[in-house]
Amino acid sequence: MEILHTLFVIGYVLIAALLVYLVLNQEPKTTGAGDLLGGSGDLFSARGVTGGLYRLTVVLGAVFVLGALILGIWRI
Repeated sequence: MEILHTLFVIGYVLIAALLVYLVLNQEPKTTGAGDLLGGSGDLFSARGVTGGLYRLTVVLGAVFVLGALILGIWRI
């Protein structure tokens, strides 16, 4: 059982590293101060490579949170 836990932690660290890489690899949105006050937000209409990176980041973020919950419950 300890080996399974160790493998899960190694996978969790790899997911975290990939998530950091994807977040740093995305292009920043520099549209000005208009977005701060509720300008035309096209946050969910990303297309192309940036859209794919965005979707992959969201999926990996969800897997990261789920893994954190599993690791938290595992030691109880």
